[in-house]
Amino acid sequence: MCLTLLLPSCASYRVEGKTNVPTLDGQRLYLKVSNQDAIVDLDSCEVLHGVFHMDGEVDSTTLGSLYLGGESLMPIVVEKGKIKISIENSGLEVSGTPLNERLYRFIKDKNLLEQRLSDVQHKQMQSIMDGMPAEKAEKQALEEGEELVKEMNQLIATFVMDNFDNLLALQIFTMYCQSFPQPVMTPTIQEILDKAPAEFKENPFVKEYLQKAKEEQE
Repeated sequence: MCLTLLLPSCASYRVEGKTNVPTLDGQRLYLKVSNQDAIVDLDSCEVLHGVFHMDGEVDSTTLGSLYLGGESLMPIVVEKGKIKISIENSGLEVSGTPLNERLYRFIKDKNLLEQRLSDVQHKQMQSIMDGMPAEKAEKQALEEGEELVKEMNQLIATFVMDNFDNLLALQIFTMYCQSFPQPVMTPTIQEILDKAPAEFKENPFVKEYLQKAKEEQE
């Protein structure tokens, strides 16, 4: 049995989930979304024999997260259509609807780049153990790492610019900005802003971030 928060309806969604993680059986999963300054339960259901379902309606497409207890397992775009969720020991995936497909392709590409960055560090240590001078190994690692960081920044910029017409642009832009210890202008942010429509630039988060970044530069 699922519990659903009733909202003024415009679009129906259906979640069809499966898992091969034995410890999830019998557990209740919660689909949570932001409501102003609070995180609220939109839907919930119990995992039975590795399967779970949720059905509901939303007044507009929104970004949510699937929770187990107080832990967020994965982001989900709650949008019209059949949303397929896979929770496997090998990874998490959401598919079946347009924005979820886009989001998880991006997450997959981002994870691959992060793994390659991690491999550079391991390669540097292995090179030193194999007899390469530490200075040379460090130089090679820095060069390879810089190229991968460029790829990551371009991945983010391209994804944001390709999704100005939906909520994913702001979500990924926010994620990127919050990866810095303090607001800062970067070439990636500037590239995004140069192409951004007025509505994006007028978003409260974007305006506040840019103002703080400007203050940091002064």
